Amino acid sequence: MLGSPRSVRRRPKGVAVRPDAVRGARLEKGLSLADVAGGDVTRAAIHLVETGKMRPSMRTLELIARRTGRPVSYFMAGQQGSEEQQASRDELARLVDSGAYAEAVALGGRLLDDGVEAGIEADVRFGMGRALVRSIDGGQALGHLARARQLYERLGDAWMVAHVMEQQATAMFLVEDPRTLTVALEALDRCERLEPPAPTLYAGVLNLVANVHLRGHDWHNAARFFEMGLTACEALVSLRMAARLHDGLGVARQRLGDFSGALRSAERAFALYAVDADPTGLIRAENNLGYVLLRQGELEAAAGHLYRALELCDEHDVQRRGRAHVLNSIGELHLAREEPGLAHVHLLHALEVAAAMGERDSEALARHLLGSACVQLGDEDSADTWFTGAMDLLSQIDLPERLRACATEYAELLYRQGRLEESITCWRIAAGADARPAVMSSPVVLRSSRAGA
Repeated sequence: MLGSPRSVRRRPKGVAVRPDAVRGARLEKGLSLADVAGGDVTRAAIHLVETGKMRPSMRTLELIARRTGRPVSYFMAGQQGSEEQQASRDELARLVDSGAYAEAVALGGRLLDDGVEAGIEADVRFGMGRALVRSIDGGQALGHLARARQLYERLGDAWMVAHVMEQQATAMFLVEDPRTLTVALEALDRCERLEPPAPTLYAGVLNLVANVHLRGHDWHNAARFFEMGLTACEALVSLRMAARLHDGLGVARQRLGDFSGALRSAERAFALYAVDADPTGLIRAENNLGYVLLRQGELEAAAGHLYRALELCDEHDVQRRGRAHVLNSIGELHLAREEPGLAHVHLLHALEVAAAMGERDSEALARHLLGSACVQLGDEDSADTWFTGAMDLLSQIDLPERLRACATEYAELLYRQGRLEESITCWRIAAGADARPAVMSSPVVLRSSRAGA
């Protein structure tokens, strides 16, 4: 019978959306109906949604959101506040995308002070969190991102929850929170369960997980996750993401002793960054490629890339990030060339920049290399100061691999000077898996012994 429940196909009612928002978001991105539909739905279906003749399913709405780079809540009817608030929310997103982070945070603060509905607040909090993360202010970003996640969970926007978790993990990475890996793996799990999938987000989270392992000197797992990210990127047109993954993989391979593989990855990252025209990435790629060549003994080729990295720092006024790292690499280049005077000049500059920016790992490396430069210059008293200062700092920031390298070099210097007891102390530090307690006291012993010599 026609009226029988079994004979009637019940279709989902769909999600109430703002049709003009769907069309506007598509046009702002310069996408056609086919671009948004992809191979997942028909162009006609997107057209019907845009004209208000059909309500999309949540799956289709998530697809539209993903393709247009908007949160699901942006399109939903009845949750978006006034037109003025919507316009301000859209302006905030534009400011973040254009790099005007301070302006974005200020605009978000004004919106929150005025009071907004849940959908707008979620988007504003997420936008402010993104701006602060990109400003390298992970501490302030975390509060906004936690609130955004809570709101998106309440709104049932699984895709945006995964995006927020990726930003949360990134903010935690910036402040060196020990829970970073846990949250990043949770974000990875969320990405794997998204339907339809989000390959760009998935690749980004894999890159973050790999960098957490890289920071922890777990080179094997770092390489594994970078490779997984590159596999996920195969279906994407994302030069910048592929460049970052090749960049990180090159560093991991270098640490594993695979210099030919490191060189291939560094060259690939360099080529991709050059096409993408990302100055920060290109600086990093020039530096990494130059450093791999340096480690392989190709000093002239290395010099071209390292000095080009420094030129790019000047051209783009890069003071906060990258400069100290590049200056350290150039200092190491001049040490390899046995030009300690030039090395000393660049390393002092690196130390100044690193200290001003709070980049303690770069500061520690500059101190270590300054010790090496002073040895080549024959200034062993100054070498004492630089080596012990480097060991002190390396013990505080828990970088055992660099600590072992520094302690080994200093132990050899002490042995040549006939300071056998101090040399043995440094050898013990170099050999220890956790040398922190010894290092914290050793500089005092070493300095007092030298003073009484």
